[in-house]
Amino acid sequence: MSSRSNFIYPENGIPHSKTKVNSAPQPDVQNSRVKIKDAVITSMKNLTDDTFLLTVKLDNNEVLNSHAGQYGTLKVEELDKPRAFSFAKAPTSEKKGEYSFFIKQVPGGKFSEYLEKDRSGQKITLSGPMGQFKIDDSDEDMVCIAGGSGMSAINAIVEDAAFNKVKRNCYFFYGARQQKDLYLVDEISKISNIWAKGYTFKFIPVLSEEPEDSDWTGGRGFVTDYFKDNYLKTGVVKAESCKAFFCGPPPMINAGAKVLEDAGVSEESMFFDKFEDARSPAPVIDNSKCVLCDECLLVKPTADCIVETASLSDAKDNGKYANISRIDPAFTSGLYYNTLYINEDKCIRCYACVHACPHNAISPEYDLEPKTLRNMVKN
Repeated sequence: MSSRSNFIYPENGIPHSKTKVNSAPQPDVQNSRVKIKDAVITSMKNLTDDTFLLTVKLDNNEVLNSHAGQYGTLKVEELDKPRAFSFAKAPTSEKKGEYSFFIKQVPGGKFSEYLEKDRSGQKITLSGPMGQFKIDDSDEDMVCIAGGSGMSAINAIVEDAAFNKVKRNCYFFYGARQQKDLYLVDEISKISNIWAKGYTFKFIPVLSEEPEDSDWTGGRGFVTDYFKDNYLKTGVVKAESCKAFFCGPPPMINAGAKVLEDAGVSEESMFFDKFEDARSPAPVIDNSKCVLCDECLLVKPTADCIVETASLSDAKDNGKYANISRIDPAFTSGLYYNTLYINEDKCIRCYACVHACPHNAISPEYDLEPKTLRNMVKN
């Protein structure tokens, strides 16, 4: 049965036996996996010229029960939308109620502009946890490839593996442009000192735009090519016995996946969460494929990014609708004849719903015109 039938009543939650309850039940799904919590920014620390370590603390030392590899969203009052960021540390590395993020400033980015001055002590809303990215339970070699602020999720996974003394080799490749863009090199390299005995942990930074006449003696070129030429082709890492973990810009993830796919690594052996931005298309729900499992509603980071609608009207050329009528339980017709609709204006392109849907009913590649069972019946 759909969890949308778990309604709660207004006021104190208990309708009086002699009083008529005129308000409709609350339509929002209960027991969401994503918690929306008040927090405060406790510190901002420069890691590079354009990358910060931002630490926030939940009120009353609450916890999100996240696992290494997941992400959350941050929302400040000055901005209209939250922004998705991976948790940068394993839960075992954090103080209770604290969460760390590596945030790269992007020219023109609203959140980047917000961080141009120290925001320590200011209130912020943290929603999470989201995402299915995590370490698997095999004993095969770990190939971790990160770029930019994608360092965060991989760093968390590696910290978690080290804490749990995971008995497998790990090769952590980090792609950056120049030496000035590197951070936490010493800290990550020292993980080898606490790695499971008898197994290898190696941190390999690779620079794509470092001047030829510099003192850099490490890897050069694109990080995925460096991995292919120096580790895959040489047999240090064997395609038939490795698992790959990616976090970073979508082009880097695509390139790394192509390298491994060409070497014979299956899709099931590659793990990643892709992060998009406002320039990316919003996902669209094909309601003809939807089975009302609620998985998308259970992971939404904002209240109105996915709307349960009774009707949509006044369509525009860009696929948006001027009038969206929400389902009003006990007053509007059942959801089976209506639609789940992603409001592009509220969507933050975290793609949590895309990853959560077990029936491929949500994709940014679907037609903007929503497919509904009501329309199918009419046709």
